[in-house]
Amino acid sequence: MEVNVVVWDPDRPGAQAEFDAVLAVHKANRGRLGPMPDAGFRDRAKHNGLLLGVLNGATVGYVLYDVPRRNLIKLVHVCVDERARGSGLARKMVDAAVRLHPRRSLITASCRTDYGIDEFWRSLGMHVASERPGRALNGSILLNWVKRINVEEGLDLLEAASLASNLPLAVLDTNIIGDLFLPSEIKRDHREETAELRADWLQPLVTFAVSGEVDNEISQNQDQSARRRVREASQHLTRLSTLRPGDRSLEESLLAATDPRLLAKDRSLRTDVLHVADAIHAGADYFVTNDSNVCLASEGWSRSEHPIRVVRPHQLVAALSPESFMSDFRSNLIDDGDLEWRGVEEVESELEPAFRVYDVETKPSAFAQRLRDTLAKRRSTTVQKLVDAQGNLWALAAWELDGAVLRLSLIRSVRGERGSTVAFQLLRHFRRAAWEHGATRLEIMDPAISPTLEAALTADGFSGTEPRATVLGPATATAKDLGLASSAEVGLAERYRWPLVVQASGMATYVIPIQPRWATNLLGLSDGLISLRRRGLGLSRELVYFSGSRIVPSDLPARILWYATADDGRRHPIQRIVARSLLVDSVRLPAGEALARFGKVGVLRKSEIEAAADKAGNINVIRFEDTELLRRPISRHDEIFKRYVKGNVQSMREVDPQMFDDVMVRQLSEGRPE
Repeated sequence: MEVNVVVWDPDRPGAQAEFDAVLAVHKANRGRLGPMPDAGFRDRAKHNGLLLGVLNGATVGYVLYDVPRRNLIKLVHVCVDERARGSGLARKMVDAAVRLHPRRSLITASCRTDYGIDEFWRSLGMHVASERPGRALNGSILLNWVKRINVEEGLDLLEAASLASNLPLAVLDTNIIGDLFLPSEIKRDHREETAELRADWLQPLVTFAVSGEVDNEISQNQDQSARRRVREASQHLTRLSTLRPGDRSLEESLLAATDPRLLAKDRSLRTDVLHVADAIHAGADYFVTNDSNVCLASEGWSRSEHPIRVVRPHQLVAALSPESFMSDFRSNLIDDGDLEWRGVEEVESELEPAFRVYDVETKPSAFAQRLRDTLAKRRSTTVQKLVDAQGNLWALAAWELDGAVLRLSLIRSVRGERGSTVAFQLLRHFRRAAWEHGATRLEIMDPAISPTLEAALTADGFSGTEPRATVLGPATATAKDLGLASSAEVGLAERYRWPLVVQASGMATYVIPIQPRWATNLLGLSDGLISLRRRGLGLSRELVYFSGSRIVPSDLPARILWYATADDGRRHPIQRIVARSLLVDSVRLPAGEALARFGKVGVLRKSEIEAAADKAGNINVIRFEDTELLRRPISRHDEIFKRYVKGNVQSMREVDPQMFDDVMVRQLSEGRPE
């Protein structure tokens, strides 16, 4: 049996006979192809969009396709006459279309479910991206099938960004997606356990993704509303590329290593391994499932050959849980990005899946209408999105200034590992923006508050009633005037009423030396100059510093004045107090334990942490928050410095609390802080 694929050429001898043969195949099978006038065939054919499937010299199939955009191949018809089905001709024709367009990255097709050929599209490695009503009088569903192609030329930007993260990659099974996104009234045995994957503290520690097979299994749900809800709610999860159908060796290897009795008992395992294979190809660390048989099957797989852990949700939570007193804040998730605000002029398609609050805005149209209403107020309201240098979305906000009040009609943070950090930082950013514009009150008018933003509002002292609001300032006041009786009350007052600085608080104050190269990452110092890095959300809110000092403050919270010294070999040392922070915790630990617990929120390398440890190998871990660079740094030659600090500052030392007050008087003497 000789099978060939030919690109139809209108100038080739016999072209008209070939074209007539294609029309004959189409008319014989048009019940499953949909209408297509001869002119439509001819127009695509003239633009090299018609492939002929030839079996033993006879035209028995064809592929008709468009290339409407730079990255897309759109299959219009894939047709094989009944006498040639099972010959592999359809796949050969589709493969030929892909080879003819090596720079295209996506292939798509639309097909009615009642045609009964979903398995054919799956055999090509395609997955369902969406669905829409068909045009049949008796009702039908049209599935939109997609597949990334030519992946050897590089992954798409979203998948590449996810896989480039230094975070562990956890790929979720379809049953996990169902637990997370199916309507709550549907009873599911593992829903409560799976819900822990939503925990705010977990998001900064892991990247979640799914195989495209999840979309195929979602499409098999007979409940249309549930099917659409799950698909929409899970769109923010990266879909992994697949090597099928060209390379199925990994799937075959996994099945060969699975107990044959288990395969005979549960035939769905043959589909389950497709998810696992895509996860392994992507370099995933975990495959998360509630399917007991998948867990059993994985016991026979070699971890040396297939370095992935098949786990249940609670096992993933346990594997990634930090120590109980370690902060869940990861400022590096935001400070490492080159962020900027860009104007939003219309309802951009990528905004809805990133920022819709599904519990409140149950349909995409609800989010779109809210955004349209806001954009209509162009004269009074600014609408912007926060993006990084790669164009990734971080936040969406809309605000207006009304006298002494800054109102936010929209405030959204992206989901996933960045969400809790962004929400926390957004509030400080808009406090700062309000203060700089003369406002003394900040009001959140957005009716769709996500759980992540709700937690950030509570932590930042916003009112619990609508509108969610907070009062700013005054810039300074004494602890006595404010009726503050303890350091804890002072710390909360300064957070809840930022930019308030409480004077005469008597809070313990420490000067901590830091080399400029570490201050660059930890405090926002740039190249030894006393200036802010370019920022979208201000400075870090909470971080960790490792110190060799034996001082372990017990009266917390306390003040920190950061003294930038000089890097090794630097000719011109800074030798200035450059920033202030609130010290919230200090603990002395063995260097190895300190690194394991806090390495991700500090800036020192392992060798430097070990070098700073004492003879017993212990080091001081200093956790601090709400850092602000000083507008007017204090030189070691300044009278304020010399009054309170004697000699060289080589390690952390406690100073008179009045030093902080004097430093801040210098800052406030020129008006509102920036």
